[in-house]
Parts: sequence; C-alpha cells; structure tokens
Amino acid sequence: MRWCSIIALCCITACWHASAEQAAWQLGVGVAYSQLPDYPGAAQQQQYLLPFPYFTYRSDKLKLTRSEALGQLFSVGKLSLNLSLAAALPVNSDDNIARQGMPDLLWLTEIGPTADYQLLKNDQQQLQLRLPLRKAIATDLRHWHDAGWRLEPQLRWQQKLAAELQWTSQLTMNWSTNNYHQRLYGVSPAFATVERPQYAARSGYAGWRWSNGVTWQHKRWWLGAFIRYDNLQGVSFADSPLLQRRHNTSFGVALAWIFNQQGHYYE
Repeated sequence: MRWCSIIALCCITACWHASAEQAAWQLGVGVAYSQLPDYPGAAQQQQYLLPFPYFTYRSDKLKLTRSEALGQLFSVGKLSLNLSLAAALPVNSDDNIARQGMPDLLWLTEIGPTADYQLLKNDQQQLQLRLPLRKAIATDLRHWHDAGWRLEPQLRWQQKLAAELQWTSQLTMNWSTNNYHQRLYGVSPAFATVERPQYAARSGYAGWRWSNGVTWQHKRWWLGAFIRYDNLQGVSFADSPLLQRRHNTSFGVALAWIFNQQGHYYE
C-alpha cells in the first residue's frame, strides 16, 4: 500500500516541476462547516466545524483544488489521462448506533487513473465525461489496509455565472469491489448481534450521486458551498443491516482568506 502513495507522489512531483514556470497558486486559511452522513446509507450524520489551510495550484500538468487533485499523464485532443486522488473522513464506531462495538472506519484514500473527455468547452461553460478507476486504502497513518477498488463514471458540468461566480454540477454512478463494500456494510461473526446479523458484502453497483457546488472569489476572499444527494436504491449490499437509508443528503459551506498568491488563478 505504501508503494501506491510513493508512485503518486513521484508522478505529481514530476508534473509540478515540469510546469512550475507557468503555475498559478493561492495560499490562505479558512473555516468550514459541513453536515455529512457517517457513511453512504448511514442513519446518523455528523456536523463538522473546522479550520483548514486553503491551497490551490494550477498549471498545464497539475491541478490541486479544495475538491480534487489531478496530475495529467498525457493528453491527445479532447482526451486526457490523469492521476486522481480522493479521500473520506474516519468514523468513530462508538458514535454510530448501528456500528457500536465494531472497529472504527479509518481514513480512506483513493488513488488511480481517470480518463477525461471534453464534450464541450468555451469561455463560459464546459461539459466533461470522466472515468475514474481508483484503488482505495484505509489508514490510521501507522497501518495501511487494502480497501478494494472503485469505478465512478461521472458527467461534470461547469458554468461561469459571473466574473467571480462559478457553478459546478456532477452526476456520478458508483461500482465497487466486495472488500470496499465489506469495510462499510459487512458484519463479521465476531461483531454480529441479534439486531445486527452477520453479513458478507458483494461486489457490484453502489448507487448514484448528484452534487452541486458554487464558488465565489473576490480579491482576497473565497466563499464556497455544496449540496449532495446520494441514492442507494438497488445496490448490491441492499440486505446489509448497516444500510439504514436509501437516500442521504449532505451539505457544507466554507470561507477562506487568501494571504498570498502568484499568477492568474482560474477554475
């Protein structure tokens, strides 16, 4: 598992150095509030109010934003192959009634290639088809565990509403391997109870998600907000006792002050 992180770091570092002269970046601090389900299909939600470092970087080979990290491996016409990263927050099982007595859900890191095809692009809007395939790794920074694979075809629309205002809408379908589902929805015999029977998760369909976000930046201030809907009807783990809701909604808002920047940064 450590080799995945090392390879990713080497690729991103190479992209960084290859285009550093044309790069634009921003550095700041901010605070964010969000309300998120403990995991997709959980009945309980957690509220987070946290400070965060604000850092964005963009060049012709590397893009780091609040929501994604992409390192371009190659590009031909409208098609590009990128290295992408994603992450999910840990969950303390003692704080979740359905998971009490079970192991905590660790930090989740996902890494892998994504094939992106530009369907439409102009000064005001762009429509992109994405096909990310990522390896998932669960970690507490001391131990690293294989958490399976994720396939997430996406259709992403970005619209510039005004000079400083942008809207993004994304529709995502999800498929995952059995060890990914087992981490979230499986119940081993050691943790089975009368209310929570043993369950072995299978690979397959993992639902669809529709997310919308808006960002506004004026001089040194940046404001962002998102709302996301997850639909888990017809998923391959529908019989899991840990799947308590077929529908989840989450949202968040963040404000940041940019105290240093270089170049002309754009979304």
